[in-house]
Amino acid sequence: MKVLVTGGAGFIGSHVVDALRAEGHAVVVIDSLDTDVWHQPPSYLRSDVDYRFIDLRWWKPDASYDDVEAVIHLAALGGVSRAAREPGNLLDANVAGTAKLVDAAMHWPKLRRFVLASSFSVYGSNYEYRVPSTGALRDASRRAADLEAGRFEVMDPATGEVADIVPITEAAVPNPLELYGASKYMQELCLRAFPKPLTILRFSSVYGDRLRLDDGEATIVAKLAGWLRSGQVPKLFEDGGQKRDWVYVGDLVEAAVRIVGGVEAPPIVNVCSGVGTTLIDACEVLGGVLGVPAKYEVVGGYRPGDMRHCLGDNSTLAGVLGRAPRTFREGAPLAFGGAR
Repeated sequence: MKVLVTGGAGFIGSHVVDALRAEGHAVVVIDSLDTDVWHQPPSYLRSDVDYRFIDLRWWKPDASYDDVEAVIHLAALGGVSRAAREPGNLLDANVAGTAKLVDAAMHWPKLRRFVLASSFSVYGSNYEYRVPSTGALRDASRRAADLEAGRFEVMDPATGEVADIVPITEAAVPNPLELYGASKYMQELCLRAFPKPLTILRFSSVYGDRLRLDDGEATIVAKLAGWLRSGQVPKLFEDGGQKRDWVYVGDLVEAAVRIVGGVEAPPIVNVCSGVGTTLIDACEVLGGVLGVPAKYEVVGGYRPGDMRHCLGDNSTLAGVLGRAPRTFREGAPLAFGGAR
């Protein structure tokens, strides 16, 4: 099978390319090698892959793409802070670039599957919490008075109880809070009424080998690993009990490759572990994996707009994989075991 992978030189894309080649597929990569990320091509690029280094916005599809049978579209400019700095550039790259790809792909006669990489950021704050004593559902909002008093959990104002987060499912209505999340949802909308089989993979925060730990746009798990590796003590807001749902890159890659290979999948799949890990627990796991002291400092305080917990429902992904995805404790040794 001939597979086009956009963003195939990046952290996630390179693992997808490796897996496709391991199964004998021909791979064409389109990647801009964004100069904000890369000063030179990464060392892990392969000699048996057709790399085409161009931004999708300036790409001119020709007859060499007519025999593409599957697309895995990963290319996007990322980062909440970058979106705030460069809103026009980020929207143009993520949305206009996707629209151009979709326009071309609609006319490829052999295309039989399109996989789009989206993000949990499309959900925004649409997480729900359940009150233990009543079973009532409430939103993720927290009162400033509680936060100022050091009560960081989502509280039920009627009973004063701590409410439990409900894993978010693919049925949740997208409601992004910031521009990056909005751009990912707009990518999804570019594929409305796409005439070929389509699967949207909504990624929670992804970690694994090749994840850049020194990137200014790095996710919190990358920053924690980078700080601990360099001997810095991570400073944790609130009480360090915030839960995050991190997914191992190998599970994501396996799902994408299985889907392009013909495994039945629904239109939208949450790509997550389904198990929340607190920031304190993450420091302890990473310290053990990296062979360094698992030091951290809980500094308290809070950042307005931060969500207390993020947790996905992994049941759809488990159906695609035929097994449960890895927890952070299971995946961290695979991801960071060689990061010294």
